[in-house]
Formats: sequence, C-alpha cells, structure tokens
Amino acid sequence: MRKTIDVDKSNPPSPPFAKGGMWGFSGQKGVTLTELLVVLAIFSIVIAGVYGVYIAQVKHTAREYRVAESEMEMEIIKNFIERDIAMAGYGLADDYTPCTFSPRAFGATDNTGSNGSDTMTLMGTALGRLSRGAQGWTYITSSGVSPPTFKTWNDAREDVKNGDWVIYMEPSTKSLLTSGGCASSAAWLFTYPASPSTERGTLIYGLHTENANFPYYAVEYSLGGTPVDICAPPASGANAVLSLERAESKDTIPPPSGTRRPVLDCVRDLQVAFGVDANEDGTIDCWDNGGVLAATYDNKALKKRLKQARVYMLVQLGRRDPDKEVYPSGQTFIVGDTTLTECNGGTVGRSITLTDEQRRYRWRVVSLSIAPRNLR
Repeated sequence: MRKTIDVDKSNPPSPPFAKGGMWGFSGQKGVTLTELLVVLAIFSIVIAGVYGVYIAQVKHTAREYRVAESEMEMEIIKNFIERDIAMAGYGLADDYTPCTFSPRAFGATDNTGSNGSDTMTLMGTALGRLSRGAQGWTYITSSGVSPPTFKTWNDAREDVKNGDWVIYMEPSTKSLLTSGGCASSAAWLFTYPASPSTERGTLIYGLHTENANFPYYAVEYSLGGTPVDICAPPASGANAVLSLERAESKDTIPPPSGTRRPVLDCVRDLQVAFGVDANEDGTIDCWDNGGVLAATYDNKALKKRLKQARVYMLVQLGRRDPDKEVYPSGQTFIVGDTTLTECNGGTVGRSITLTDEQRRYRWRVVSLSIAPRNLR
C-alpha cells in the first residue's frame, strides 16, 4: 500500500545553501587591504629579525670556527718546533778534522728579521724533516770484522736502508770519520753499508737519500712570505703580520729563501731566548735575548752552557671582528718574559703595540720552553 506524504505548498523548503549564497558566508566581513598590509608588515619585521639573528649567529660561528682552527694549528706547530729544538745537536761531531765544518746546534739573530722579529737557526742530522734517510741511525755491533754488522731496529722510521747516504762517527772521541782528507763530500759521506771503520760501537747517522754538502742539516725559523687574506694588515713594514716559515738545507747554510715553507699563518712577532749556564755549574744564570751571547761561544762551549730554549710568538686568533674593536687603543703585548734576567742587562723579548686595524682581531702570546736533549 502506497503511503502519501502531505506537502505544504505555501512554504516550500529552501534549496541547499540558499541562505547566504552557495558557501553560506552572507553577513560575514572580509579582510581589508589595510589589515593585510599591517599583517605583512608585522610578518616582515619578524622575518627580518629572525634573519638578523641567523646572520649574526653564522658570523659568530665562523669566527669561533676560525679561532678553533687557529688553536689546532698552534698546537701542531708547537709540537713541530719542540721536536726540532729537542733534536738540535743530534748527530753533530765534536771534531771534524781535517774538515773545517763548524756547526752550531743553536743560533739566533735579535730583531733582524722581517718586521723586526728574531730568527732561530738549529743544526743536526735528524732535522731533515723532508728526508726519510735523515731519521735513521745505527751502530756497528761486530768488532774487527769486514764487512761489519750493524744494529737494526725493525722500525722503518729509524732503520738505515741500503743506499742511504750516511756519516760515521768514532765512538769515544765523537770525531767525524773520513776516507782520507776532506777535498769533497766523498771523503766523509758514504753509501750505506759501505764503512770506513770496523770498530765496535762506531755510530752511523743517516743524512739523505742523495748527496750533500754538509754532514748535518740547518733549519731556520723566521717570519716572512705573503700572508693569507684572513690575516690582519699590513702585509709589510714594521707592523706586518706574516707567516712563520721553516727552511731546511743540507747544502747551503743558512738555508736559501727558496726552501722556506709556511707552517703557521698570521704571526705578528717571533722572539727567541736561550737559558745560559755562564759558569758551567749546571744551573741557568741568565737569559740570552736573541742569541747575542750564544753567538760568541764555539760549539763546544755552547753545548755545555745552553740549557734551555724559549720561543715566543704573537699569533692572530680567528677572523676580523666587524662589529667592534676587541682591544682598547694603545693595546700592547709583551712577546717575551720581563721577569727573566737578561745576560746583557736588557729584557727578554719586546713589547708590541697593535695598530688600530689589528685591534679588531684577537691575539695570543704563545710561549714554548724546551730543554735540548743533545747538548751535554
């Protein structure tokens, strides 16, 4: 049975969404242009602030990263210099007769380098960092046997290899052994295992894998070169910020400029001092600023009297601060130690005053104090 539904035709139902239009928003206000511009302005200010904070954080991070990088570089070069100083004098003979070699384990010049800094010169057979052969040494273990037998260390860093150029030293007198005369390096430089001696205990020091003009290396530390772009200005003159350079040579003393290699960037000053036992009683009596007194000693006296070497450097940390001056006007650094007694009545080191532009960089005085192992 069909059911009938009564419909009131005088009041028909409204179609869907008829009230207020299709979306039913009739009577609601829209966003005015002024309100939209205000919102955009506020949003822009917030974004600009966030961006400013971000940029400041990036700059701060970059500066701190460079500071950390500088710290790591300084630690590496400190170990490098400490090793060179500790090994200075190693492999030097007490007597070079009939040759006329006169090596000095330590030497320095006072304020004669670039920008008025010091230089330091070291000598020894193991200072040839660029040569594997220079790190080797051994001694004769047999007695009166030809060819002699030699001690081996089973360590590639210290073993002398066949074909290396070496020197021989008499064990009791520490005299350089030659094949006769000293007309050329052929008299004292031998290709291992060729030997001028069969005496037990004869010392053998590696020198290089090729020929040489001297039976030892000379190494020089000084400031120079072209500074990298992050270094404070100027790049020349009395206030120059330069690179710490290391030069080594077995053929020319002092090492030629072409052998210099930068080992630390952005160095404002380098100062050197030696602790001297003037009366040879075993204790340091005074400090020789710039090696002035040490230059008057022969190598025998130097080995007895030089007890300690100190190196001071004023090194830049990080990049330029664009927002402020890190130090006040007239800021000075003592690159040295004013509490030490200087042998000639002066001071150990010198005072450095930063320029206005250099005060926008951070600086640190790095000091090293090393007792040589091979001076007795």
